[in-house]
Amino acid sequence: SFTTEEVWRYLPGERRESVFHETWHAPPQPPADAIDWAALLKLRAGVTRELEGLRDTGAIGAPLDARVEVHCVPEERPRFAALGDELRFLLITSEAQVHEAASAPAGGVAAFGAGEGGVWITVGPSSDPKCVRCWHRRPDVGSDARHPQLCARCVSNVEGPGEQRRFV
Repeated sequence: SFTTEEVWRYLPGERRESVFHETWHAPPQPPADAIDWAALLKLRAGVTRELEGLRDTGAIGAPLDARVEVHCVPEERPRFAALGDELRFLLITSEAQVHEAASAPAGGVAAFGAGEGGVWITVGPSSDPKCVRCWHRRPDVGSDARHPQLCARCVSNVEGPGEQRRFV
């Protein structure tokens, strides 16, 4: 508790005199029924399988070196697009995008195995530079001259109000 009090005095922004006078904040509650977590976790398992294949071949060193594209039939898209940009955090990759597709794209593999259709993934190495703080590969690394090795998200977390996440 001694160290906590010391650090508390140097944190930016308004706060009470002591950390022990604070209460827990209430996090925003996402609409839980709008998220099909079972499908997303199943998707994550398929992505992880493909990432391991890339690691075995040496194409990537870690999952954050990769980008993922999810291709799905229109009726499946809402299930996988519900997290928006935060899907990449669930998949532990630097980028994750969801696209509508009538059939498997070139190089795409069935996300859930051969028995279930309608959802395909393509996984590959990212060509974006790596942020030295978060290790994500982002196109905006170096966009702030004061922090040439950081992505915009990390600059906001270090210098500004920080990112706002909704889910993960």
